[in-house]
Amino acid sequence: SVAGNMALRQLCNLLPSSLRATGQRSFRAVADVEIDLADRETLKKYVGVRDHLSREAGSKASLMTALRGVLEAVKVLPSVSDYRRAVEATCQYRLSVCEANDADASIEEVLDAHMEELIKECKEEVHLIPLMNENRPWDVPATYSVPVFDYHDAAEVLAAPKK
Repeated sequence: SVAGNMALRQLCNLLPSSLRATGQRSFRAVADVEIDLADRETLKKYVGVRDHLSREAGSKASLMTALRGVLEAVKVLPSVSDYRRAVEATCQYRLSVCEANDADASIEEVLDAHMEELIKECKEEVHLIPLMNENRPWDVPATYSVPVFDYHDAAEVLAAPKK
């Protein structure tokens, strides 16, 4: 129905841009149901957040705890590594957003992601840190040289006489 299509289009506009489909697509409502677009839990159910990321609702407190956990875990890495500095900067920014906003919806809007996504990302980062520490990609021997390949312009190659 037309009303169902309009409701789904409105629903899509409320999604963070990272979850929006690009281009025009047509939507077909399966059933005529009233969707309360102001209810974030209903919205997350319809976009699959509950099915694919977490059955538990994300909250400001659990996100802040996860971010602090990442900040603590990253301390095992050398302070000069770019990876550590990038992780710390990202976590500190996200913590500042959490501290500046009271509502979960506001935090999700500023960070352009669902709380559940961010919490899952923190958990994955904590699992990645020991791997980074073990492999130490920032320790490059002084004798290492980056291989450089000669560049050949495609026009030159195509214009060359055939042998």
